[in-house]
Amino acid sequence: MRNRSILSLRLPSVLAGLLFCLPVLSSCATPSASGGGALTQLTTRADGAYSRVASEVGAELVIPPGESLTLAELTGPAVIDRIWIGLEGSDSFWRDIVVQITWDGATSPAVEAPIGDFFAVGPGARQNLNSVPMMVQSGGRAMTSLWKMPFGESATIALVNEGSSPTRQLEFEVDYRELESLPSGSLLFHARYVQRNAPEKGKPVTVLRTSGEGQYVGLSLAVQNGEPGSWGNGAIQFEVDGRTDDPQRGLSLLNYFGVVFGVGSQKGAFQGSTLDEGDRTKARSTVYRFHVHDPIPFQDSIQVALDHGPENQRQDRMAAVAYWYQSETATPFERLAGVRDRRWEAPTDAELRLWKRTDQINEEVLSAYRRNDYAEATALLEELLSLEPNSVYASYNLACLYAIADDPERSLHMLGQAIDLGFSEISFARHDPDLASLHDNPRFRHLVGLDKKDAK
Repeated sequence: MRNRSILSLRLPSVLAGLLFCLPVLSSCATPSASGGGALTQLTTRADGAYSRVASEVGAELVIPPGESLTLAELTGPAVIDRIWIGLEGSDSFWRDIVVQITWDGATSPAVEAPIGDFFAVGPGARQNLNSVPMMVQSGGRAMTSLWKMPFGESATIALVNEGSSPTRQLEFEVDYRELESLPSGSLLFHARYVQRNAPEKGKPVTVLRTSGEGQYVGLSLAVQNGEPGSWGNGAIQFEVDGRTDDPQRGLSLLNYFGVVFGVGSQKGAFQGSTLDEGDRTKARSTVYRFHVHDPIPFQDSIQVALDHGPENQRQDRMAAVAYWYQSETATPFERLAGVRDRRWEAPTDAELRLWKRTDQINEEVLSAYRRNDYAEATALLEELLSLEPNSVYASYNLACLYAIADDPERSLHMLGQAIDLGFSEISFARHDPDLASLHDNPRFRHLVGLDKKDAK
């Protein structure tokens, strides 16, 4: 019996291993085939005089509700090499505490984002991260930034507590180098948070819009499903210096983050995810991509927009932090979302237990399918749907198994149910060999839009 392929609920992402060289401060060496560029740099003395600002050992720092704490006020020219923050608080502190960094006495901060989103763990959920420019450890409570942050005159780094509870623990360290002058062409680091609760239908979500000269270097995105199905099948759109992507050739949002058919749990050096609760209503996901090797330069302007599903019809919550460098502090294009709006209700323990059980069943389904034990796989999927009737991919996979069993009525019913629940990989379904027995069926051709192609 020939080997078939079934669309799995959860597939791991495949990430390419890359070598490291930061896009700013032109002292980066060319990576060699045998070693990383960052290690090669260590053979040449770094410019500047090392200095640091840190909390006192044993100090009991607390940020009360509604107050702020300045971690560092630095005089330039200098470049910040590392920011480390150890923080504990209420279960909402990742969204309550806002990071603000202001360069050269500007009237608005260049960095303004909830601390969890700035460090690419979104609403928190006590997740860790191990990427090149940023790390999160200790169950989401110890955060390190290695983004290079040059500045000419001054830098102010502050934390603002917009929540209703004081912090319970706070430590920090800022490592920087004082310079005689900045390298020619140095750019200011930026990061800004944008959130949409149930985005407006028919319109993409703009996560970055700025004018000037610079380069885009990354995006972290947190999503909470407002309906079943994949949130990532719409496109990501770049408009650089007035030139817009060809929408027919653009990547889907999930593809941009390096994955297909679900988020997965890969924490890569440059792209991956820190949270994946699946494709159910209320489930949360957090993904990131850092353009360390492939920055997107702009001379006059850049705009980055995200679709929320095909044709912008989904009603998921979306929250993003764009990272970029620019020659001058950018003017904020919108205000930071309010702290109450930033708090997303987490799934209950009972919901998480149910989702864990259904994920286990899905793994058993996949194992049975690979053994060509279609009867066992079908029985398991029917059990899964009794526990989670709105499971999009369980519905689709059951349609595949009914088609293999030459049961077109039940197969077409489940395929239609999957599409009604939000299954949008229609082009995949058109060519899925598991559905080959339906390819000439008029109802199948209607469900996957082939009748429209026939009419043309």
